[in-house]
Order: sequence, then structure tokens, then C-alpha cells
Amino acid sequence: MRRISRRLQMLGTLGSIGLVGAALAMPGAQSLASASDPLVPVSQGIGADVLSHATPTGTTAGSTMMRVSFILKMRNQGQLASRVAAGWRGPYLTPHEFALEYGQTEEYILALRGFLREFGISSQAMSDGLDVTSQGTAAQYDKALGILLENFTVTTRPAASAPATTQTVYGTRSAPQMPLNLASNILAVLGLSNYAPYESLAVPGINQVAPTAGSSQTAAPTDQLPQAFTSDYNLTPLQQAGYLGQGQTIGIVTLASVNPSVPMYFWRNIAHVVTLPNRLALVNVDGGAGPVSLNAGSDETTLDVEQSGTIAPMAKIVVYQAPNTDYGFVDAFYEAASQNVAGSVSSSWGESETAIQAAVDAAQESPGYAASFNQAFLEMAAQGQSNFIASGDNGAYDPQGDIGTTNLGIDNPSDSPYDTAAGGTTLPGTQTYPIMANGTQVGTESVTIPQQMTWGWDYLWPMYIALGFQNEAQAATSLPVGSGGGYSTLFGRPLYQQGQMVGAGSYSAYEFLTPIDPQQVAPGLVEPTQFSFNPAPTLQTGMSGGRVTPDLAFNADPQTGYAVYDPQFQSVYGSKLVDFGGTSFIAPQLNGTDAVYESALGGVRLGFWNPNIYRFATSTSSPFTPLDSNTIDGSAYYSGQIGNAQLAISGEFTNTNDFYTGSQGAVFNPGSGLGYADLTQLFRSFQTAIPRELGD
Repeated sequence: MRRISRRLQMLGTLGSIGLVGAALAMPGAQSLASASDPLVPVSQGIGADVLSHATPTGTTAGSTMMRVSFILKMRNQGQLASRVAAGWRGPYLTPHEFALEYGQTEEYILALRGFLREFGISSQAMSDGLDVTSQGTAAQYDKALGILLENFTVTTRPAASAPATTQTVYGTRSAPQMPLNLASNILAVLGLSNYAPYESLAVPGINQVAPTAGSSQTAAPTDQLPQAFTSDYNLTPLQQAGYLGQGQTIGIVTLASVNPSVPMYFWRNIAHVVTLPNRLALVNVDGGAGPVSLNAGSDETTLDVEQSGTIAPMAKIVVYQAPNTDYGFVDAFYEAASQNVAGSVSSSWGESETAIQAAVDAAQESPGYAASFNQAFLEMAAQGQSNFIASGDNGAYDPQGDIGTTNLGIDNPSDSPYDTAAGGTTLPGTQTYPIMANGTQVGTESVTIPQQMTWGWDYLWPMYIALGFQNEAQAATSLPVGSGGGYSTLFGRPLYQQGQMVGAGSYSAYEFLTPIDPQQVAPGLVEPTQFSFNPAPTLQTGMSGGRVTPDLAFNADPQTGYAVYDPQFQSVYGSKLVDFGGTSFIAPQLNGTDAVYESALGGVRLGFWNPNIYRFATSTSSPFTPLDSNTIDGSAYYSGQIGNAQLAISGEFTNTNDFYTGSQGAVFNPGSGLGYADLTQLFRSFQTAIPRELGD
């Protein structure tokens, strides 16, 4: 999973003006707003609250070039949302059909573009009638939106293990204002700041000791290729039957550029799969994501392409590369929807809901930035595009990965009710870690995991000596790592997650980590910033009405993870092939799986998975294995020694993401959703549901 960091890139055009967009490019359109129209505030992505505790350093130069996106409110959204949450029954729409029914009217978009043109700002409209992108100078946006763009010095609040960083950014401390006739149809104005509070987050594995030759131990499965995913979860029979994604297109939304030759080398020389020639296309959204760079997160894009492309080697791949900004991320999803060439789309970037709450007015009920993703995902669902988003890698405490607070929280945009959030598990096996002293190995600590479980690194904490910590408490408070999951504070629980059989509204939990030391992290927002540790918590229960993530989970633990190839790794890790993990892997793996499914169905799109998979999971022939709160005494599974002295190590396996677990007998676990699936059996369930779902 990658954290969002926002940076301004040079401007470019989307090149996505379709039937509606082409009509809107006609010159001479007049604004519907008049001088007598009252000015009203509109929502923005990076709000004044973030900058109010920064140090102003002067007014932004009026000549500074900017790109700003106006996300428009969907018409008839309630009707569409109900249809999607209940299971879209088709037939699926084209982008033009979608625009006519759900996009903003041509008259309104012409008026908005005419208004911007009055200030010298150029603009384009995407074909869905929901996203108008624009380019202009800081002075032009100051005048058009009634704001003052200033420069600031901002010290970010990083995760506990990361150093603080200082950035020089621009932004506005006041809400943009527009004439009422235009503002009433604007969901959010994105791009008025290039504030970059978040660093990209990769999850490399912790070094393990390889088993000696002839050892009876089962080694933790490191250096795995994507074929391990298809084997572990029984997708291989479909591939062996010849279903390899033929005729399908995979879409990857990312905030870092990829070197196309790298995944090509991986497929040919490491994964050893025969792929469709010339399969990879790059779409530079909003001017693109800049040069290929590990610092920018290009390894994330590389692994997304390598994983999805190996699973469906005969599918085409379109990579939507966008600037690492709020407008770039949102625009990339609207671009993928407006093009409608990809039958499935995935992304492995995000930020915590708490970070979003710190970026908007605390009294605002639903920030337009988060809601902007919902509209794009609803459009994808209406067009039959499946959509998979990684759920995060900080367990139940997602905000610690970006804003640095220790409150319970989940990731955006996987929190949307209209995407399939991909969580993580840990595979069974033995993991052995070296105990080092002055650069020399003096002993080992081992753990044997008896069965697949929800990914949470609480199982590693008892081996704190090998991990380099003074005690278990220090290990626990330093490593709140696992499958992102929990309850949304932005979105209510959707229809498919309701019902006693699903059990998503209630949870069980083990509070190993108690959030303490509350601090004001933004005006009106006070959150805890430290943890206290309880090594033996009792099982507690609770209830919540929010959208719950993830929806399903597969192996994502870096300790049982996958190999990623990138020549850039050589200078950092000493090898071009490195073990990684994280929910970053699951989203593209499911993306490739969807392409395999749709090739087996002769090109029929499956659309939004969630209404179907929740129904499958509560059936008598469920393809899912749920992961509940069964606690396994770990005393027989830990061992260690220093020299000839044996170490006494005790622990337990609780199926948590460091907090949430499933209630016994429940289908749903807030740490791992519905659990993991037999993918061939899941395909058979989809195959049975297709005639009814498509309404054919």
C-alpha cells in the first residue's frame, strides 16, 4: 500500500474529451452567472485547516502555473447508488449514456467553462460530465475564486519510525468562492494546494534465516512469484483451461511512473510467462507522474503491473499515471472511467480518513474530496468496470502511517462503499530470525504459524530480541502493522454489508495497543499520538454503523510475501529482486483475476463485485473461508536460542489486524473481511449469478 504525497507537476491535457467534451470545446459560450449572483464557498481538497498551523512565507507568485480540477455533483446519484449497492443488473452503460443520465448538463458545463475563460483560465471536460480540468496561473485563480494563494513552510507529522520533513508549499487559508448558480453543482475544487504531507509507504520483508538443507522445517514462502497466488487460492485450473485474460484490458491507477521494460523483463525472465506483445500502454493524466523514481514510489507501479500482468498474461494493461496530488489521484479514476477501456481497475495508494479530516473543516459532514472518489466508482459500476483498492498496511491504526496519530482509522479511497477493498492475510509456515550481536549471528528466534490468519504483526512481537527491540512493548508500539481494516467515519454501512448473517455491524477485538497522549493535530481535531501496551488483553465486543473495510483478503504479509523485480533496488537493497508485501499486492492480483474470469465468460463484464460476493459468502456453498476470533495458544509454536541456551517465548495467534477480529461463527471480520476465497469456486458462483445480475 502506498501513502499519498502531493506534488505539483507541469501541466498537460487529459486527451479524454469525448462526445460531451468535444461539444464543450466550442468557443463563445457565456457564463450563466451574473454580477448579481451571490458568492458562496465551495469545498476543496486541501483545506485551510492544514495550513493554519504552517508558517506563511509570502504571497505565491502570480505567474505560478497551476492545474485545478472542478469535480461536479452527479445527477440522480441516490438512484444510481441504490442500484449499485443492491447489485447492478444492467445492461451496462457507455460513458455517453452515463453522462446523459448522471453527468452534469451540457448547459451547466458550458457555463462553468465560460466563467473560467473570463479570467483567462483554459479548461476541458471529461466525457462523463463530472470532471472539468483547468489550467491557469495563481493570479488568475486568485481572481476567479476570491482567494489569496500563499507560500508556507510545513513540517509534516510523520509516523513514529520516520523523521520529520519540511516542505515549502502553496495553498489558501480561505475557502474558494464562486457564483451560486455555478457553486451549487460543484462537489469539490481540487488543486489549490501542492501540500505533500505523506510519504509513499512500501513494506519490505524483515530478513529471515533460510532453512538449512535437509531441515524438516517448512520455510516461510519468500521469493514467491505471482503464480504462488494462483496456486494457493486455486485460480490455476482456470488458467490451465486456457483462460489468460484474452480480449481483456486491465487498468492501473497510480501516482508514480513505470519503466515499461522492467515488468516486461520480469514476465519474460523471472515469472517465465508468455505475454501478449505490445500489451502495455501509458496514459499521462494531468501531465503525468514525473520521472521514474523509487523516491516517488515507482516500485509500487512496477509491482502492480508485474502482479496483474503475470496472472492474466494475455490481457492488455493501461497504466494511468497521475501527479501525486489530490486532483491527480481523483482525475486518474475519472479518466479510467471516461475511457471505459478497462474491464477492471485497481489502485494501491491512499491516505487515512483522519488525514482527510485534518484537511477539511471539522464541522463539515462529508468532505468533497472523499466523495469525489465515490462518484468515479459509481460510474465504473454503471459501466460494468470492477474496481479493487488496497485497504492499507497499518492494521486497525491506519492514521499512524501518514498523519502520525494512533487512533483507530481506515484508508481512503478503499473506504468508499463502491469499491472492493483488498485486505491481507499471513500464510502458515515457519519463520526464523537471526539474533545479532556486533554484526555476528549469535542465535535465532522462530515462529510456526499453524494456519492462514488475518495479517497482523502481533505474532512477531514476542520475538522482540531478534527484531532488535528491548522488550515486547517496544516492538508492539513500533510495529502496528497489518491488514488495514475497520469502520469508516465518513460513509455509512452499505446495503450489502447489512444483515445478521454478514455480521459486519458488530466486532470482536483484542486491545493490545491503547491509544494515549491526545494532542491537537489540526484546529478542531484532537487525536492520541502514543500507545500503551497490554500483552494479554481480554476479548471485547462492539458495534458500529459505518462502512467496514476490507471486503476480502489474501496473503499480503511481507514475511510470507512476493518478489518484486526492479533494477533500481540494487543500490538500496543490494539485489534487483526483493521480497515485499502489503495490500498493494492484493488489489492488482484481483485485477488480474477479474481479467481471467471475464476471458472465461467470453468478455462479459462482472462489474462491482461486492453485492455478489457478500451474497455468495452467506450461501450454503460459500467460496470463502472466514477468519474469526479463534485464539490459538502459541506456546508450542515459538522457539529460540542464544548459543546453547534455550529462550522461553510465549504468545498467541488471535486472527487480528492488531485490534479487530471476527466474532466466532460470523462471516465477516473487520480485519480481513469475508476472508480468503477458492478462486475457481468463486468464479463458478459468478458464473451462476450472471444471467440474473445482467438481466439478460
